[in-house]
Amino acid sequence: MRARLAVLALVVVAAAIVVAAAAARPLSLVEAGGTEFPERAFVISLPKKAQLTADRVTLRENGVLVPDFSLTPVGEATGPASGVVLVIDASKSMTGDPIRNAMAAARGFAAKRRPSQQLAVLAYNARTETVLPFTTDEGEIDEALEGTPRIAYFTRMYEAIDQAISMIQEEHLSPGSIVLLSDGQEVGSLASPAAAIAKARAAHVRVFSVGLRSRYYDAKTLGKLAAQTGGRYLEASSPKALEPIFSELGSELASEYMLRYESTADVGQRVRIAIRIKGVPGLLVSGYNIPEEAAAAAEPYRPSVGARILQSPLTMLVVALGTTLLLGFAVLTLLRPRRRTLRSRMAEFVSVRPTLPEEQPSGGGRITSRVLVGAERSLETTQWWARFKETVELAEISMPPFHIAMWTLAGTIFVSWLIVLVTGSLLFALVGLAIPWTVRSLIHRKLERKRKQFGEQLPDNLQVLASALRAGHSFVGALSVVVDDADEPSRSEFRRVVADEQLGVQLEDAIRSTVRRMDNEDLEQVALVAALQRRTGGNMAEVLERVTETIRERFELRRLIQTLTAQGRMSRWIVSALPVGLLLALSAINPGYIAPLFTTGVGKVALTVAAAMLIAGSLVIKRIVNIKV
Repeated sequence: MRARLAVLALVVVAAAIVVAAAAARPLSLVEAGGTEFPERAFVISLPKKAQLTADRVTLRENGVLVPDFSLTPVGEATGPASGVVLVIDASKSMTGDPIRNAMAAARGFAAKRRPSQQLAVLAYNARTETVLPFTTDEGEIDEALEGTPRIAYFTRMYEAIDQAISMIQEEHLSPGSIVLLSDGQEVGSLASPAAAIAKARAAHVRVFSVGLRSRYYDAKTLGKLAAQTGGRYLEASSPKALEPIFSELGSELASEYMLRYESTADVGQRVRIAIRIKGVPGLLVSGYNIPEEAAAAAEPYRPSVGARILQSPLTMLVVALGTTLLLGFAVLTLLRPRRRTLRSRMAEFVSVRPTLPEEQPSGGGRITSRVLVGAERSLETTQWWARFKETVELAEISMPPFHIAMWTLAGTIFVSWLIVLVTGSLLFALVGLAIPWTVRSLIHRKLERKRKQFGEQLPDNLQVLASALRAGHSFVGALSVVVDDADEPSRSEFRRVVADEQLGVQLEDAIRSTVRRMDNEDLEQVALVAALQRRTGGNMAEVLERVTETIRERFELRRLIQTLTAQGRMSRWIVSALPVGLLLALSAINPGYIAPLFTTGVGKVALTVAAAMLIAGSLVIKRIVNIKV
């Protein structure tokens, strides 16, 4: 009785082992590519390594027995060769033991493959690196797998899968398989899981996903990726568990069989394939449509608007820039000097050179202030820095010029770095130069707005000046009347003229200083009138009235020119913005259509030439419609 119980226990244990083995390596049937209808090809994966012959296989198509078919081990079949791409995660989270164990697992996988089976290795992070192109050479494989790939930020898994599928298609491999290793969630991909699955299914490429458990681990996505492409999902609890998993996959892919036959189905018919193997429990079932009908019936994947916005590189850029601006505002608030000298305060009202930062009292004498002062002192020797400081002062920008320059430099470097990470191309780092151009444009636009406002107020102010002269005021007294009645910015500028005259500066020189500051040639005539009146005398009121009439007539002519050139200016902006808007629209609607412009060398050159032509055309139109009077 005891002997019978022992035998029964052994049978139960053996059955459990068989069931566990079958669960680990399930019986499966997957359609292979590389054939033209009516020829069909399928890959048979057995629960365990076993010899399979054609006399043990029964094939039925739509219930009809198919007597003629070929069955050969994968790698020995006639036609396209088989191939496997190892796609290995090389993100920052794989640093140390994980990447070393992953490469050891890859060597174990390579040792189990058939000699005729093509092998390639990719490593992915912010970009996808080809560690080993497809080859069967043992020496090249061993040499490539000896080292470890470069570790970097981001985990663009779907771009790596896309490249692996493209490699299999270019080599015309069938069956083609991908063994994907990932230790965390996908970060930074422009593609989507649905797009990767659709491309793999269209190319008849299986994805065997191996998940290395971590706190960012996303088993659901990896399992879905494997299940919907005919592959299998395995999970490693630690880096050391990777080697036996990869060895098992290597043995499994090396022991598969290729079944080929010619279909007798009609066009448009749904075909169901059923295979039964003698001695192996279960029925293998698969199906397909006739290729032409399947292509017509397939619907392209269209991600939702919300998903496109959240996954867009532009969203990442806006969030990063907003964070940078908030941090910069906090730092500037702490570093802004709070005390000014008497000379710097007087410079706001008269034409004297303001105090340099090194002349200002340091307050607490902080090290950061000394560093900033030393850096600004080195810029004082350049001419452009003096012009820049004067421009910032005239534009009435409260932020110190040195802070503007430093934050512009930091923003340019940050944006260039971010764009390189998003696009993966150093060429697009030039887009970062838009930051200093934008800052310069904003400063000059604010200054031009102030100068334009001063010019529009000038005729009325000269009329008040002439009236005050007729009332018996001196020229300086009349200017004081103008200061009392004028609006900004005329009030500040004429107050500066009066203050300069009271400090001993000749009146015409003080006015010419305002001419230079406001870039107003009309005011030059007033300086000439002041010089003539000081030297020879005369009726200044009448002369100023004639000057005022001339200025008003010139304003009328300028307005007429602005009206006549409005269409040209509008055309410039439309022609300049249309290609950019069209590019963004196509990128949002159909990213795959526009992708070659960013992923191929010819596309990048074409994009650069188009951008240069667009900028040159915009500048040419600007020169044509910008008529100065």
